[in-house]
Amino acid sequence: MTRCCVSGKIRMTKHERENMEYRFENTIGGQLVAKLREEMSEVLEVPNSWLPESYHAASGYRTLASVEREFDSRKTDVVSDHVELKASKAELIDVYRSRVERGEELFAA
Repeated sequence: MTRCCVSGKIRMTKHERENMEYRFENTIGGQLVAKLREEMSEVLEVPNSWLPESYHAASGYRTLASVEREFDSRKTDVVSDHVELKASKAELIDVYRSRVERGEELFAA
């Protein structure tokens, strides 16, 4: 994309127009809205009274962006815990399957 020097309009080449997906995020307006949201989240302050105790800050407030970053990092931890749990369940299924194939009891009384 190139900017026209006189009017400031953005011009696209024929190739760019043909290969463009019409999704709002891919438009100039979508990019501006995303940038505005990013900038606003750095400015907006969230008081501790609105947050769970584990998110509280010593200063009494946090920016919305810092709350979102912490939430994303915690969500990643939860996903990895879930993956570990699924792996341990898969291991147990394999152990139980081998016991059944050998004719052993799963849970002896």
